[in-house]
Amino acid sequence: MNAKNGRWTLGLVAAIVAICIGAQLWNSPAAAGPPDVTGLPLTGPDDNDKSPKSKPDKKKVDDDEESGSKPKKIRWGKRRGESDAAYDKRFKRVLSKIKKDKKGDYNGGRFVGAKGETQLWTYMGHPFIVRTDIDKEFTADTAMYMEMLHREYGNAYKILLGVPADLREKIEVIVFADRATYMANGGSPGSGGFFHPAIHLMGDRGPHWKARRYRLQQFTDGIKDFAKWEKGTLKHEAAHMELQLRLGNTLFMNQIGFPIQPPRWFNEGHASVFEDWDFDKTSEENFALIPNRGRYAPVIRRVFGTDKWKDFDYVWTVDAQTWARDMTSFQGFLNYSQAWSLAGYMMGGGVKGRKDFRAIFDLSKRVGTDHQTTYHGDRTIAWEEKFPDEVKKSLDENWTAWVAENVSHDKVVPDEEYMCKRMGINPAVTDRLEQFEGDEAKAVREWVEAEDDRREKDPNRVEM
Repeated sequence: MNAKNGRWTLGLVAAIVAICIGAQLWNSPAAAGPPDVTGLPLTGPDDNDKSPKSKPDKKKVDDDEESGSKPKKIRWGKRRGESDAAYDKRFKRVLSKIKKDKKGDYNGGRFVGAKGETQLWTYMGHPFIVRTDIDKEFTADTAMYMEMLHREYGNAYKILLGVPADLREKIEVIVFADRATYMANGGSPGSGGFFHPAIHLMGDRGPHWKARRYRLQQFTDGIKDFAKWEKGTLKHEAAHMELQLRLGNTLFMNQIGFPIQPPRWFNEGHASVFEDWDFDKTSEENFALIPNRGRYAPVIRRVFGTDKWKDFDYVWTVDAQTWARDMTSFQGFLNYSQAWSLAGYMMGGGVKGRKDFRAIFDLSKRVGTDHQTTYHGDRTIAWEEKFPDEVKKSLDENWTAWVAENVSHDKVVPDEEYMCKRMGINPAVTDRLEQFEGDEAKAVREWVEAEDDRREKDPNRVEM
């Protein structure tokens, strides 16, 4: 696909709509992705995400390098209070442990690249086995970033749930350089990445492979400089991972269980919140910033109170087939936006919101999965039946009150004009969702293409 045309086509609808197009619920007939005999979700936001760019924290950049005398060195995943020397020693140790897979050793799987079978650079760490087809340095940067992400997300989930992650086994994280390789090795059409919570049922690794259950996989669309790689997808997928590590698994089907699944809107909504997580801020600071950043707030402020706003019952009961069908239209992104706002209330709504977050988590864990039906033969979702109407009514009221107060029509987020235009939305109209049409749409498309080119050529662009 031509890069510019691809950016616009996906940016206007599909790139935003495809936030998690690979994420089909269990046994969904529309499931996309690798030859998946499980029907489990493959979740992944758009690979062409153009979220607002953030600059590196000064604490993570060498002072001498800031002067411009040499390229900036960003210490990805530097711990709070850690000295540069301590970080560099830790990075060097990680780098020394990264090895190229040996030809003929298929315990970690076979991989197809542009020129046939290829071997990956692999870091056998804990809890992450990090693998890329780029180089040792990119692999090491990814490993350091994942360690930071897991640490910082852990702080957030401690506040939200107080439930630690179950890390009795390793998690495989794979980053390919290009989409074709990603697709050839299990990627989901239209997605920029996925997290799979039961990859052991695929049987594509050797019997002694350490990461038996979990796999997070992405691609960089040709980017081989870690600093230039947009990481919104990684943050989103890692949120699915962290939630699953706390939900755990059922004890049937096989010896290592089947993953417990929460409601789709809860899982995708909370992962969408994490797309804009700022690791230089505390969890509480990030919670407070939820309604004031990202690509979902501009949409919510334009649909709330209009006929495009779906009521709570729709969000609550939307099934896998409807969710998948909506992904072919702008309604798909509206679903994600409303899920983001609902999760945003529960994560950023103080004690009241976190109480509701914990209620959904506890109920999901107790019932087991959002598609388990009752024994009455009425196809009613079991965990839905166990959630009293008065509790749902209260959650609905709390949610809409939070949206009205925090995502009002007169507010804007950083880079809102650009994000709106990428979606084909008129940023000048805030009391309703107005999409560009005809010649106006063509002019906006050209504007977006030029702006994309400008941003990509910016030598100081850093994706945090």
